[in-house]
Formats: sequence, C-alpha cells, structure tokens
Amino acid sequence: MNKNLTVATNVVMLLVGLGIPVVLVAQEHQKHSLHYKVIDTGSFGGPSSHLTLGAHILNNNGTFTGYADTTEPDPYAPDECWDGNCLVAHAFRWSHGKLTELGVVDSGPNSESNWLSENGLIAGDSQNGLLDPLVGFWQIRGVLWRGNETIEVGTLDGGYDSLARGVNTKGEVVGLSTTLVPDPNAMIMSFGLPYAFQTRAFRWKNGHIQDLGTLGGPDAMALGVNESGQIFGNSYTSSDPSPVCGNPDFGFDSLTTGAFLWQNGKMTNLGSLGGTCTNAITINNRGQVVGYSFLAGDAVFHPFLWERGKLVDLGTLGGNQGVAQRLNEAGDIAGWESLAGNEDVIHATLWSHGQITDLGAIEPDQCSVPFAINSRKQIVGFVSPNCDFTNEDSSLQAFLWEPGHPMVDLNTLISPSLGIQLRNAVNINDRGEMVAVALFPDGNRRPVLLIPCDENDRGGCLDSSSLSAISSTKVPFSSVPRSLTSSRLKSESVPPNLRARLAGRDGSRVYTPR
Repeated sequence: MNKNLTVATNVVMLLVGLGIPVVLVAQEHQKHSLHYKVIDTGSFGGPSSHLTLGAHILNNNGTFTGYADTTEPDPYAPDECWDGNCLVAHAFRWSHGKLTELGVVDSGPNSESNWLSENGLIAGDSQNGLLDPLVGFWQIRGVLWRGNETIEVGTLDGGYDSLARGVNTKGEVVGLSTTLVPDPNAMIMSFGLPYAFQTRAFRWKNGHIQDLGTLGGPDAMALGVNESGQIFGNSYTSSDPSPVCGNPDFGFDSLTTGAFLWQNGKMTNLGSLGGTCTNAITINNRGQVVGYSFLAGDAVFHPFLWERGKLVDLGTLGGNQGVAQRLNEAGDIAGWESLAGNEDVIHATLWSHGQITDLGAIEPDQCSVPFAINSRKQIVGFVSPNCDFTNEDSSLQAFLWEPGHPMVDLNTLISPSLGIQLRNAVNINDRGEMVAVALFPDGNRRPVLLIPCDENDRGGCLDSSSLSAISSTKVPFSSVPRSLTSSRLKSESVPPNLRARLAGRDGSRVYTPR
C-alpha cells in the first residue's frame, strides 16, 4: 500500500456524485462576533475527564455525557488501564450545572458513555468484574443508563463481551457482541484487538437482545439507530479477502466489507463504489447514511451518500481520498478530503445541495478534520500542522466554521485569562453550544462546554467564565432480569497505536466512526 493511501486509510480508521462538484468561494467574510463562556464539567476527584470521539454526546437540551477520573487506582493496571491515568473512571451526565456519576455493572470498576439521546438516555459500556476466559481480558458489557437505572444489555449466543454504540429516545440500544464461534477474520481483529470470535450486530429493547444477522459474511456490527428505528452498521459480505478493509498498521487483511441498513426485520446492503470496502459512518432521522467506499481497484476511496436505495459518490475537488463523517437533518454533510496534488494534506469539507466547499484550515499547510455539524451548518473540529497524525504537538487547535465566515481558532473566542487551550471541538448542538477538549495549565485534559455569550453582555459573559469544579452525585446500579446473560473489549475501534496518537493529541477515546 502506498504512503498516501496508508496515511489516508489511517485517518479513516482514526475517525473510521450529487451533480458536478462546484467550489463555493465566499466573496466577503464577516468578522466573527460570537464569543463563548467556558464551563469546566469537572471530574470525580481525579485529574482528568474524558469523552468519546465521534459520538453524539451533547443534545439540544444542553445535556452532556462523558466519563471522569476518580482518585481510585485502576485494579487492572498496568495491563488494562481504562484511561491514560490508570485511575478508575466512571460515566457521567452533566445537566444544568450538575455532574451525576452513573453506575457500573456488578463489581466492574470502570464505565464510559458513547451516545446520548435527545431525551437523556445514555448508551455506553462497563466492566463487570469478570474475566473473559477465551481471551484473558476483563469483560465489558453494553449498558443503557435510564434515569437512575444502569441496565446491562447482555450478549449474543453466550458471548462474553458487548459494546453499546447508540440509543434513540424509544430506548432501542444497538451495538456489537462477541459470540463463542471462532473466527480468524473477526471484524474487531482488524482493529488490532485479540478477539478471534465472531462479532454480531445487535438490537436491544425492553430486556430482549436480538441478532440482526449479516450481509453474508460471518461478522457484523451495528453503529447507530435513528428515531424511526433504522439501524446502520457494517458487515462482512462474504469470505473474500480485502486488502483495504483491514489494518495496515498491523499487516492484517480483512474480508470484503459492506455497509447496511436494518429496518423492519431486514438487513439491506447499501452497495459500493466498486471496491472491496464500504463503511457507513452516520445516519440521520431521514434515513440518509453517509460514509466512504473504495473505488474499483481499491486504490482510492470517496465519500458517499445513501438515500432511498441509491448509493451516490459525493465526489471530491480533485483529491483521491474523501470521507463523509457527519450530516444534519437537512442532509448537509461534513467530512474531509485530500487536496489535489498533495494527498498528504486533508481539509474539512462541506457537501450541500450538490456543491462542495473546501473549508480550508487556519494556517497554510495545516490539516483540518471535522467532528460535528448542526442545523445551521456550523462545523467544528480541529486543525493540526502534523498531517500524518503521528507526532505529539502543542499546536493543535479547535476550530469553528460557519457559512459566511472563515475558519476560526476557537481559542480566540474565549477569555485568554482562563489559561486553557482548546484542542478539539467534538460536538455542537442546534443552539450553538459546543463540547471541546481543553488542555489545562497543569497538563491535564478535560472536556469543557462552550456557551455562546449574549451579544448584549459579552463582557460580563467572558468575565464570568468558570473553571471551578462541579458538585456531583452518584446513581446506583440497578440490575435487569437475569434472563439476560450475566457474565474486555476496548471500546475504541481503531488500532491501539492510532488510538495512542489521538489520545496524546486530545485526551479522548476514539469511537467506532458513526
């Protein structure tokens, strides 16, 4: 695999046409007038708190979820530290100034959250204190946090591990579960994790867990669900090998992979752009799905939009690589693509109504990567001078882009007296509130909330920016009927070395792209 394709593929795994492309160039840029109040959501006594990249962790009510350090050493250290500090970390819910500590399953020490619905349901994972006898790692179970309940979703076919990747307001939880069937090409093996057993997509609702099947191959994983109950994910389509669906860092060739939509009891293959690897990344409530697909020959990959039975190549502005990562309810899509003539540089990109906009970067020769888009087409993410995503640097900057404005460093829109560096903006809701990863003066990283200042009281808003600790409460574990299997998968679905690179940059876990 050539260097450019390897770099681009790594970025895909790092994060995971509509007419003729048209370059949009704003004729006049208005100066940003918005500024933001910064709220430190705190921790449970430990130095850091964390979030899951690529996940919906901030809703339109201003509720935010993540997981935070306690002061207790991780009992599974040093082999299986849940976070970089090797401290026990628990999932939390932050709402209206209050940090609530969520429960864990049985005697498991650690938990994390991966998805937040608009009505406050949270899907995530928890250790349960038991060892997986098949692989020698500590077990992890998918969890639904509903009010004061911590509900374990169980596993499929006697497997020992599951991960919850999404939940809608109806309480439908989706994710992936290991089974007891040996599989040398298991999907999670392609991420460098030692679970050589079949992985199956599941849907859980009201205490019942359901295997969604596959597209013909042995493995599948569900990555999200919308309000209509449509579930999307990825699945092997056969036992044919694919050199580009695997993990180039580990020299691991995977099987031919396709994206699926599951609805009304049926799994549908979304098709491909001619190559052996297609991956879906997110869905909206209209049933539109976006992601990336390799073209015939597996030399390059392009972003796609699937809608009403048709997979469409969104196109690029001349580069060979592109990924569609996020979309809003209007169908506006944020992603990235490589630059024509310089495939090592990637820029955040907007696809909207058949037109493509290169969002650029803050400085020349930087790479920019988006993580979220809201209904106003505001897009957030980060820029980096090290486009190979391998070197630690202190110049990572969180960005905001919105129509009619150039990309801006979010650090210029907060009070400099706070002494923090916003390294990555990962979520933005329709009210313009954001979650960003902040590097603090003591070297610790924690997510912070950015609240737009009232235009009439900008000075007072900035002066009142708070980095004080938030009071917290605990929510106890509440078990579910034992008809569900009671019994460690890493929640990150990217190679450990890439995970470490990104963790060094923004202090956060990486989520299976969605």
